[in-house]
Amino acid sequence: MNKKLALLLYRYFPFGGLQKDFMGIAGELLSRGHQIKVYTRSWEGEIPDSLEVIQLGEKGISNYSKNRIFIKKAFKSLADFNPDIVFGFNKMPGLDLYFAADTCFAAQAQNKHYLQKYTRRFRQSINFEEEVFSRYASTKTLLLNDNQQNEFARFYKTPLDRMTIVPPGIDADWSSYRPINIREKLGIPPEDKILLFVGSDFSRKGLDRAIFALSYLQKQKKTATLVVIGDDLQTPYSKIINQESLSNKVHFIGPSQDVASFMKSSDLLVHPAREEAAGNIIIEAIVSGLPSLVTEAVGFSSEVLKHESGAVLTGDFKQENFNLLLSDILEEEKLSSIKESICHLSDCDYFFSRFKYIADYIDKEF
Repeated sequence: MNKKLALLLYRYFPFGGLQKDFMGIAGELLSRGHQIKVYTRSWEGEIPDSLEVIQLGEKGISNYSKNRIFIKKAFKSLADFNPDIVFGFNKMPGLDLYFAADTCFAAQAQNKHYLQKYTRRFRQSINFEEEVFSRYASTKTLLLNDNQQNEFARFYKTPLDRMTIVPPGIDADWSSYRPINIREKLGIPPEDKILLFVGSDFSRKGLDRAIFALSYLQKQKKTATLVVIGDDLQTPYSKIINQESLSNKVHFIGPSQDVASFMKSSDLLVHPAREEAAGNIIIEAIVSGLPSLVTEAVGFSSEVLKHESGAVLTGDFKQENFNLLLSDILEEEKLSSIKESICHLSDCDYFFSRFKYIADYIDKEF
């Protein structure tokens, strides 16, 4: 039976990992005949003809006040639509279903200064998370890996029957992208290994760590170039690049629709994130045949170990350990061996099954 779904998302911009999942899920639901309305503060980029998007504005001073105002407006507007399911892609009160693309805030808060716990932003983040995951709530949740499930259960005693772990999911046409000549495009010397960094939150994704690791390689007389794809302030990192004399070894591309092509033209994905619930970029690298070097803080680091598609830095991050691991994995024999062992995974159904799985779940559970 076809259903009416309200999809709630604070902001849409075309290059975010959550936003890619949002579009994939919405597309699968529409293909099954469900009626969808999207409610968001703002939408950046072209709106597909198939989607009805209601933009409720960016009223408010801070992000947390904008989110609070958005929720009030959205649920007032929902009364006219009268949906069967309110499906949220950010934590907020009043959801029937939540797609958990982020980490457990309560777990991360343990590492924050105690004074931050008295701010309105902190209290709102905890309250919204509790509205979704409290043992007394009714929201069903879709999680990306075991680590998320364990953390939410630990802090909120969330019943396991309200938490479902979904498989990975990337665009079905990912495998159809072709390599591009990065060396010619960016003037990279033929002897350099091409390291790829992808992410639009440079601090959280660990760009500084990648740059310091590149500097270590240079000092070891190992030639490499770092290509950075993502949208964030470059200034703090340009200072590090200049200090480490790497101005001709780091290229900022900005956001790109051709990530798959860059992956198929690179030698290694470096993803030394400080925290990340999943990291779809890891799955995209595996499907592209690109080895990865990641930190254990990345949810999908388990996929790297499972498929032997690279290396994972375990335990607390230490720059010297990451440097050594990078130097080791770039040895030609090791890099070639990894590429050879994962080349058959480009069309593995497992990596493309998330959107169908979630639509099946909705059809069954609601």
